[in-house]
Amino acid sequence: MPRLSRNGRAVLDALLPADANPLLRTGLTSTGIEDFLDEFARVSPAHLRRAFRIGLFAGAWIAPLLVRRVPPITRLEEADRELALAAMAESGVPELRQLISVLKTVICLHYGGLSSVREAIGYP
Repeated sequence: MPRLSRNGRAVLDALLPADANPLLRTGLTSTGIEDFLDEFARVSPAHLRRAFRIGLFAGAWIAPLLVRRVPPITRLEEADRELALAAMAESGVPELRQLISVLKTVICLHYGGLSSVREAIGYP
C-alpha cells in the first residue's frame, strides 16, 4: 500500500487526534500507522483495502462538502475536519456511512493493538 498522502493523514488524524481523551494522549498518526498499513496491505482482502482507500478519498474530498467547506480536508481547521467526518458518519448516503465505518475499523485494528493503548484502558 502506498504511503499515506497528506490528505489521507489529515483524515486519519481527524478521526483519532492526539489528546482527544485524557487516557489516550497519543494520536493515530504518531503511532506507526504507516507500518501497520503496509502489513494491512499484505494480509487484508483486496475489497477491504479498496474500501479503506475509497474511505480516505471520500473523507478528504467529499466530507468537507457536507459541511459546506471547500475540499480537500487539509484546507480546513482541525475542528472543521472533525465536523466534516462527523457529517459523513451521519450522512443520509449509506455508502458514506459505511466508508467511515471501514476507516474506523481499520484504524482500531492498529490503535487497539498498541500495548500503551491497552494499558491505558486497563485491558490486559
